[in-house]
Amino acid sequence: MEVIHVTAESSPTVADAIIRRLREHGVRHVFGYPGGQITPLYDALYRTQGIRHILARHEQAAGFMADGYARATGNPGVCLAVCGPGVLNAATPLATSFTDSIPVLMLSGQIPIKGRGLRSGFYHENDQLSACSTFTKLQVRVEEPGAVFREVDRAYMATMDRRPGPVLLEVPLDVLRQPVPAPAPPVPLANTLMPSRPIDITALAERVESWRKPLLLAGGGVVSPYASQLFVQVAERLGAAMFHTLSGKSAVPGDHPLARGLPWHQATSDLTSMGPFFSPLFSEADGMLAVGCRFTQASTGSWTLPQPPALAQIDIDEAELGRHYPVKVGVHADAADALRALLAKLPGSRRQPWAPPVTPRAPWRLPGIDLLGTMRRLLPRDAIIAADITRLSYIMLSEFPVYEPRTFLHPAGFVAMGFGLPAALGAKAAFPNRTVLTVMGDGCFQMCGMELATAVQEKLPVIVILINDRSLTLIKAIQERRYESRFIGVDLRNPDFGLLARAFGLRSWQVDSDAQFEPALQQAVASGETAVIEVRVAE
Repeated sequence: MEVIHVTAESSPTVADAIIRRLREHGVRHVFGYPGGQITPLYDALYRTQGIRHILARHEQAAGFMADGYARATGNPGVCLAVCGPGVLNAATPLATSFTDSIPVLMLSGQIPIKGRGLRSGFYHENDQLSACSTFTKLQVRVEEPGAVFREVDRAYMATMDRRPGPVLLEVPLDVLRQPVPAPAPPVPLANTLMPSRPIDITALAERVESWRKPLLLAGGGVVSPYASQLFVQVAERLGAAMFHTLSGKSAVPGDHPLARGLPWHQATSDLTSMGPFFSPLFSEADGMLAVGCRFTQASTGSWTLPQPPALAQIDIDEAELGRHYPVKVGVHADAADALRALLAKLPGSRRQPWAPPVTPRAPWRLPGIDLLGTMRRLLPRDAIIAADITRLSYIMLSEFPVYEPRTFLHPAGFVAMGFGLPAALGAKAAFPNRTVLTVMGDGCFQMCGMELATAVQEKLPVIVILINDRSLTLIKAIQERRYESRFIGVDLRNPDFGLLARAFGLRSWQVDSDAQFEPALQQAVASGETAVIEVRVAE
């Protein structure tokens, strides 16, 4: 095999061009795990200033780090994985990003062009573009050096174009090593806005203004500072109660007087028999405006949530308009643009709210312990929480107030375990001066716990709240409800989590009461270091 020596004085290669082009697009962090067919990209990273590489311990974690980075910033997260096993290890985070509309660019190599086709004999032979086609927005392959800038631009910008999502970009190893034949053209301007049509906004304004008891429902499409601000202003003009979906958790400030949280205040393990937990306002309202919202199974209790007589919907994806419920007015547009135009059509004065104040009720909590009150008192207002698939996360979705967009990260649609710790590391890379915390169950943690090594090596201090109830709680609850408590495959024999934390040189606490939890969290926040708080609760 030909040995190629690349120096700073050499002509730039395709690998150099890719990394430099990403830097021109504003990329400052990439998350990855090296492999043979992407060594030219790693060498280019070594020789390029201005982009930090963060080494994961598994490609799945690298993908979740990029996803967490994107959720926390609103900008594309970039990850690297070797072709074949690396990319397919990252399939779960790519599918998570696709389901929740999160902009992620997965960059990979490929076997040499002459090895195209399965069973070629090259190691890592694969057809990853086809394999990932159902859970990526776009699949791009660079086959000749002259196309590198065009294709990198196309891939990167597609992550944010219209409905965001993940894109897979691959370049064969022999192409990565070739010189670039021409200088880089200017970076094209992004155009991600889907503007609303005036006729649609006029119809929407007339409809919502006619409602006497309106509701507003915010989905993931409202989770940005500008869209969130406009959404709240529309609610204030209409005197409307504001709800949010799981993906829209941080779109509505939790302390706003019109905020009412999720459509439900408690969930069952399989999202059935949810009637007693729905807000009565859905049965009392005469109209609802849903913005950037997909009406998923989780948000609607398996689509049993009562719907007001009239529904209006704004979504950047036309296919979502009326997908689950018929709409009176559907607006195909970017959420912020449509809300801005709607505000201009509504009367300038604010209506009095029609919904009564929130009635106190028994809070949803873990058995014998609160945690939420302590967390809200001790965490800064702008703290970022990455919530994995665990019982406490669902309680937090319902009960824990957050105040700013992009401060609650949760894999709401794909429901992928092992998200929390790597997503928190991605958010911490983006915001090194903010407190970042992950909430995980013992099952979730054991899918990604070795990423504590990434936290230490890359100096990304995060707080891990680890719920240890020695079981896969949600599945065990389904077996209890549906299968007469015939438990199989759900009980865990856990390691000594404190000893594991100490193996990485980390502080840890084991607590089983609120009195013990408060000083532990206080010390963890004050330390500014990665820490593990194990909360032991009854099964």
